[in-house]
Amino acid sequence: MDHAPWLEFDRISLLDWSILAVGAIAFFIFWWFDYRRWGAVSFASYLFGFNYFLKIVILFPFAWSDNNMPATGQFFGTILDHLDLALYLTAGGTVAMLCGMGLGAAMLSRPPVLCTIVYRSVVQGWCGSGAAVVSIGIVLGLTGLLLALGFQPFVARSLVFDRPELRPYYNLWSQTVPLCAVGLVVYGGGWNRPRYVVAGIGVTLLGIIGGNRTVVILGLIQIAVILAMPRRFRNLLLVAAGALALAAMAVFTSLLREGRAGSDDALATFFFGNELSDMRDFAWILSGLDGQWAWGKTYLAGYLSFIPTYVLPFREIYAFGRLSPQLAGLDPTHHSGLRPPIFGEMYVNFGLPGLLIGGFIYGVAIGRVIRWISESLQRPVEDRPVPEAVVWTGFLMLQIIDAFVFTPAFFGVYIIVAWLFLGQLMAQLSRRLA
Repeated sequence: MDHAPWLEFDRISLLDWSILAVGAIAFFIFWWFDYRRWGAVSFASYLFGFNYFLKIVILFPFAWSDNNMPATGQFFGTILDHLDLALYLTAGGTVAMLCGMGLGAAMLSRPPVLCTIVYRSVVQGWCGSGAAVVSIGIVLGLTGLLLALGFQPFVARSLVFDRPELRPYYNLWSQTVPLCAVGLVVYGGGWNRPRYVVAGIGVTLLGIIGGNRTVVILGLIQIAVILAMPRRFRNLLLVAAGALALAAMAVFTSLLREGRAGSDDALATFFFGNELSDMRDFAWILSGLDGQWAWGKTYLAGYLSFIPTYVLPFREIYAFGRLSPQLAGLDPTHHSGLRPPIFGEMYVNFGLPGLLIGGFIYGVAIGRVIRWISESLQRPVEDRPVPEAVVWTGFLMLQIIDAFVFTPAFFGVYIIVAWLFLGQLMAQLSRRLA
């Protein structure tokens, strides 16, 4: 890795650089206005900063480097041939999404019903000392179950490839731990009980045991935004230090999962590993697509994710986590699936029209959520809902909306619904006992 240039300037066209430059300028203009309104980090600045500025604008140029070959092997040449197309499609989807977000923000005449339902379920069901004890008990119980089933700390994720019947247990653990952890933080922050904030952060760090970046890194990012946005936190130095710490933790988690905890390639792993390789993965998928659209089959397979793939042969073939490695020429039984930008599965199913229409509809939904968060946090103090719970509701809604357009995460929707339902049952039981 050390001998190849990290940036291959001669491989990247002027058009590509122009698109990236426009994206960078647009993001910084947006962030400056968002900073003046909400501080250093907000729900919207996380959404655009992590999913678009970091993964696309910053990391796309590194996808051209030969340092990607250890991760891609013999396929690197075909990936290079499709990187331009991956960028153009992603740019088109982003523009369509922004148009939809503008419409979604403008059409909000009353609060979105689902936001209100989720918020009430969160506050009534999971913000209390009894619910906190239940959350900790659930996490400890599920973690103990994983260990009893033979999962090994730090590399637990790898076992599901050898024993696919255990995948539902791992998915249940990886989806439930962040819910319980963030719930503890919201209760601690919203009701001024710092010990529960500490407990929530500790529970989040349990994700390292499973070698799952989503559990740890995204959980900690959500916690940071939930605590910072309502307080208009403006300490840029501390935010930058926290971002670097999270990046280091992401690399460390990846190295642990690969059994290379002592590797001296940590920085290269961040830029050329598999953690933030969305654009490279998209190009990899495009290399095997050849105009053969899935016509909604991956969405149907994803929405049926409550049925294990080894039970339903249709999901064995068309689940996006299975189809994407097939398109890339990989073995889906030993690969968890490629992760393109949010518009990738739209394109695989319906081509360019699906990407543009789907991106617009996605933007409408996200725009409504962002405006609901903003208006809720700006209400008069006497009418204002719990700020931390408002921001968390936004994250839960984002997870649900994302899962409808990128289905490998759809199992999480069932977990969220069940978790909210359990909270309502606990709230009703508490009222009857009071």
